[in-house]
Amino acid sequence: MPQVWLNGQFVQENEAGVSLRDAGLLHGAGVFTTMRSRAGKVFRLDAHLRRLRNSCEALFIPLQYKDEVLVHAALELLARNQLTAARLRLTVTRGAVSQDPLHGTRVEPNVFLTAAQLDPYPEEYYRKGLTVILLDEQKLNPYDIQAGHKTLDYLSRLSALREANRRQAGEALWFNVHNYLQSGSISNVFVVKDGRLFTPPTAGEMREQQVARDIPYSRSNVLPGITRAAVIELAGANSLAVETAAVDVNRLLDADEVFLTNSIMQIMPVCRIERKQIGQDKPGPVTITLIEKFDRLVSGA
Repeated sequence: MPQVWLNGQFVQENEAGVSLRDAGLLHGAGVFTTMRSRAGKVFRLDAHLRRLRNSCEALFIPLQYKDEVLVHAALELLARNQLTAARLRLTVTRGAVSQDPLHGTRVEPNVFLTAAQLDPYPEEYYRKGLTVILLDEQKLNPYDIQAGHKTLDYLSRLSALREANRRQAGEALWFNVHNYLQSGSISNVFVVKDGRLFTPPTAGEMREQQVARDIPYSRSNVLPGITRAAVIELAGANSLAVETAAVDVNRLLDADEVFLTNSIMQIMPVCRIERKQIGQDKPGPVTITLIEKFDRLVSGA
């Protein structure tokens, strides 16, 4: 039986539990991050923790453990479960809330970490590219307090993925209420045109004066993805221009290449948007280059 780390203790997974009054369970009040390990090392664990902590602060969710404790827990959990290539998830909930006569409202958050053998995407997806759908009936609201954070409120995204799978696609692309591309259900999106990369800006990037001036909406739903940031760094280091940009459906469909990023899929080519072929209906040269560079980065070569 695999072990999990729960509130500072390693326990058997089938023995782990949280209160029925946990606000994460009752109200979706919680955040999480999904990480990938290779050779027993978690890729950019520090960046995952920094983003998680920022989300906790923004959404009033206490995170009482220091980064060094969480780093040790992740590495120890991999060792205890005898995992090298693994999928890890660190979750923080607001926990149970009670009234203390002396101190007022008392919050008892829960923090837990799980790890399982990595189940990678099929190699065929990377060779032939993914098919995605565009969501028409659902839009992202950039004025929601949860915008740009990875929260437990995931039902709408899971329903979009289910619809994508029903239509024999692997991801669903989301637009905001102003009809500009933001992300996939579980991924960030990059568009390639004439050798240049474009990606919708995060909330942090929109605080830059130049970016804010060029974007026709004032707030962002884009998650500051860890793999997204690594791709931007790699592109810059290899003389590939990257711009944060407003991407509407016409710009998306006119792309030479499109690819998705997240910690598990890493860099995934998109070669079909519903029935519309992108480029040559196969992974393009910029995407292939970045996949190769990213693989070397992760492997430490």
